Amino acid sequence: MKRLLLTSCVALGALSVLGADAHARDDGFYIGVGAGYNIPHDQDLDISNSNNPENQTIEQLGGPGALGAFGYKYEEGWRAEIEAGFRTSEVDGISDGAGSGDVDAWTLIVNGLYDFEADGFTPYLGAGAGVAFLNYSRVTPVNDVNGTTSLNRLADPNLALQAIAGVSFEIFDDVELTTQYNFLAVPEVEVDTGTGLRSRSEFYDHLFTVGLRYTFPMGGSRMTEEPEPVTGQSVLELAPEPEPEPEPEPVQEAVAPPPVPPPAPPAPEPEITRNFIVYFDWDEAVLTPATQAILRQAAQFAEDGNVARIILTGHADRSGTEQYNIGLSQERSDMVRAMLVELGQPAQGIVTFARGETEPLVPTADGIREPQNRRVEIVLE
Repeated sequence: MKRLLLTSCVALGALSVLGADAHARDDGFYIGVGAGYNIPHDQDLDISNSNNPENQTIEQLGGPGALGAFGYKYEEGWRAEIEAGFRTSEVDGISDGAGSGDVDAWTLIVNGLYDFEADGFTPYLGAGAGVAFLNYSRVTPVNDVNGTTSLNRLADPNLALQAIAGVSFEIFDDVELTTQYNFLAVPEVEVDTGTGLRSRSEFYDHLFTVGLRYTFPMGGSRMTEEPEPVTGQSVLELAPEPEPEPEPEPVQEAVAPPPVPPPAPPAPEPEITRNFIVYFDWDEAVLTPATQAILRQAAQFAEDGNVARIILTGHADRSGTEQYNIGLSQERSDMVRAMLVELGQPAQGIVTFARGETEPLVPTADGIREPQNRRVEIVLE
């Protein structure tokens, strides 16, 4: 037993080293399933009023096992989950003699885990506590004060503790292949023999599984490290004013009096900037101080140029679903429209559109955050 515990500790330490340069994983709910093989320890039975001066030992063979889990993954690398498990094994002998029967174990455990993200794979460690239900099916022969009997009952619910070590590999978007080791310890198991006497034992088991884990996509998932957003930039710089044409010099004639010079041409109306872009933070429709300054400039140019209509077109990057991004881009257009109205622009002269992720300024793959695609384009007509 001590040797097995030492081996488990060494394995857990090795996985910690592999994950030394870990990064936080994306958050979200997930489900996982796994199936494999379990290796139980022999159980030492202590039966009250037993005829045997020494405890009896139930010798068990390995057998199949399975796990199912539902949990939540945090960005910082932590995970919390509820795990249901099943293990079954066949009795090979009792106290170096013949024996038969089966021992099944059902568990319901709450686990806490930590992912160490590395290149191409993710080692993880965890621990949990919960309850175990052991079922003894025709385990015989067992000796007590009344003679030879059997264990053929469901044991009382008992405290279950476990340690977990595993590695996951991403094989598709949001789908991971998992290989996992669970060490289960039930420090005290109590069950009645066929004659009604109370027996006590301990249950220890090693379970090795291979499975799949699916993380439900969320609109706030972090796909890549996003660059610093670019805010407060207009599309066009102010056009320089054209230089006025020089006034023609009056023509002097020898005999005629000098003509009256023509009046100076009126100063040309200044050109105005008619295209602006304002940017937004990821998954936000909040106007920052820099964005508000651009909108005040656009409103002033709209007044100076006597524009007839203002067109607002909202956009989003590709980090969320298409339907969500349509709504988000419309919300951004509405926020810009509200401030322009507040700055004195007539509401009936402002038109809004929502393009979602369909017209990116910077083309990206699906799920990628791009600050320059989170924008509202403003056109003064």
